[in-house]
Amino acid sequence: MNCKTLKRKYWYPISVDIEIRLTKLRRWIDQLYRKYWGIVFVLVLLPYIAFAAWRMYHDYSLIHNYANLDAPFSDIYSHWRTDGSPGQEPPKR
Repeated sequence: MNCKTLKRKYWYPISVDIEIRLTKLRRWIDQLYRKYWGIVFVLVLLPYIAFAAWRMYHDYSLIHNYANLDAPFSDIYSHWRTDGSPGQEPPKR
């Protein structure tokens, strides 16, 4: 017996059976997903959205972040100095 006859005799019937079962499983999962996609969507995405909202609330409630929010309106961005160090007096010579 060579490899071709072994495949034809043993492997092809097994692989066809596996393929048929996988196709049935895929169809069953597709039907189930079509019926309950909303619940799956909520169960998968809700923890991510909740964690992101909590993280944003936590980050913006820290006191040092308020200073970062006010930085664009401070003088450092409106009055530029030409000596290389904005917001500080030039070094004395």
